[in-house]
Amino acid sequence: MGRALTVGTWLLAGALVATGASPRAARADDPAPKPRPRKVIEVTPATVQAIDRGLQAIARRQRRDGSIESSVPVAATAIGCLAFMSGGSTPGRGPHAENITRGLEFILRCVTREGFITEIGSNSSGMHGHGFAVLFLAESLGMIEDPYLYDRALEALRKSVSCIERAQNQYGGWNATPDGGRNDDGSGAVAVMQVAALRAARNNGIAVNPGTIEQAKKYLLLMTSTDGWTQYNYGFRGSHRSAGLTGPGMYMLGALGLFDDGKYEKGIKNVVRSAPFLGGNASNDSGWSRWYYYTLFYSSLAVFQYGGQDWEKWYPAMRDSVLKMQKTDGTFDDDPYGGLYGAFAVLSLALPYRYLPMFQDGGLGGD
Repeated sequence: MGRALTVGTWLLAGALVATGASPRAARADDPAPKPRPRKVIEVTPATVQAIDRGLQAIARRQRRDGSIESSVPVAATAIGCLAFMSGGSTPGRGPHAENITRGLEFILRCVTREGFITEIGSNSSGMHGHGFAVLFLAESLGMIEDPYLYDRALEALRKSVSCIERAQNQYGGWNATPDGGRNDDGSGAVAVMQVAALRAARNNGIAVNPGTIEQAKKYLLLMTSTDGWTQYNYGFRGSHRSAGLTGPGMYMLGALGLFDDGKYEKGIKNVVRSAPFLGGNASNDSGWSRWYYYTLFYSSLAVFQYGGQDWEKWYPAMRDSVLKMQKTDGTFDDDPYGGLYGAFAVLSLALPYRYLPMFQDGGLGGD
């Protein structure tokens, strides 16, 4: 009964969001939001069709074992299933319910005894994939109606969160492997997955070590320059000016409640100015020129979280540019990872739906 009520409450939340009401109960440790009138941004019929085509393309890549065909199957499966959920399906309901459930089963089979979620025998997704998988478990947990699947997902979520805590390195970030004793090897790129996962898990009642969060806050502020650019890793601070790093960085600062730090607003403005669909020069930004759809999603998520006029300007321009890039079969460009690009594109387009719990915090940072 309790789990059924949880799912029903979540579905009711989606309906409330569609009318502009807030579906999320305030937490005692949440930062005080800055209220402002929210202008509803319409999702056009063409956008709905593009999202549906994109989800169908992802579904075609799902294998019999539940994984999404990719060189990084743990990461691709987690992101693909999050995309299915962003379109309104849950593990028990909707047109992609079976795809999500099969994806969950695959991810659960990839959980090691230590709680690391990885491809058995290859570890091709690394801590990037682990963070995505933990985020998927956390975002889907409250929507699981099958008691047996729920209990297994809950246990896996607890173990995998502990893995993230143990893997935090000396700087407060994370490495590409779950070895917190190693020197930082690019944790600015890995940290966003772990921070998003920890936040989603905590919102589901999973205990997260406060010390881990505090270390992450210090690390992220240290990794962001005074003019609002997030850096690649500790050893290269001051050398990067890329939305591919700053978009995720600003999302993390917002997710950790650091809206009032001066670096946050500067970073958001940097991301907005860099966007090629708003006049930015993609060739001058390695994020947009080399990792377009990854940069697109996390930058869109950061600006969505910030809200205000920046989001009202961002979404229509982003939406129209993405629709032009989609092929007739629902895919997006040549994807070296298989499925990831399409999932990131769908997630970006589906932000105004606010179906995912992590998409229900739009407009908390803007004036």
